[in-house]
Amino acid sequence: MIRGIFFDLGWTLELPETGDWMLTKCFRKYYPEELQATVDPQLWRQALMVASKPLIEHHKITTLEEEADQFTGWYMDLLQTAGLPVTPEIAREIALDRTYEYDKYIVPPEVPVLLAELKKQGCRLGVISDTWPSIVPQMEQAGILSYFDCLTFSYQLGLFKPDPALYKDALAKMGLPAEETVFVDDLVKNLESAQTMGIHPVLSRLHRAAPDSRWPSIEAPLELLAVLKEMND
Repeated sequence: MIRGIFFDLGWTLELPETGDWMLTKCFRKYYPEELQATVDPQLWRQALMVASKPLIEHHKITTLEEEADQFTGWYMDLLQTAGLPVTPEIAREIALDRTYEYDKYIVPPEVPVLLAELKKQGCRLGVISDTWPSIVPQMEQAGILSYFDCLTFSYQLGLFKPDPALYKDALAKMGLPAEETVFVDDLVKNLESAQTMGIHPVLSRLHRAAPDSRWPSIEAPLELLAVLKEMND
């Protein structure tokens, strides 16, 4: 019997302005797509790798202030490596907007319907997601934080999925045996790691992830109800 569901947050919050969590509307105010297009694509990829290295190496943080500082450095490193003009003031403005402005995020209409129905059915709900401290006020602003019984975020442990430590932490917080839980994510490597812990994987194809015959999949949030019913029958 499935009594607990863990979600990645990639499909519960969306950024409609640009569709990018990093290259936000504030970023595009200074660096429109046509300016980015002047940078060689290979150099842009290299710039992203250079900028992201400190985020990965120093990911265990606790405050919004630390997050804003990290992303100020991220934008500085990205733009300098890409050869685009940037000042500390511009990088800081973009980082502060990304960290503290939450009204830009929306929840697809089906998501709160799904979460409410799962709670009505007596399920415990949790999150396992790679993210930063600003995710908590984002969830609160979007009206979905109260649905969840437990939260496991990468920044709390300084590790990213598919590290087993995240799943162990999530199971401990939820207080259920792994075989009574499900994890919904859109990345195969994350589902494979969850499965090694005994958690049942469900592949989210809301953003058109490639199908995988090993697990059930959903293409819309409410489809999860039918998948769980089949698991429990």
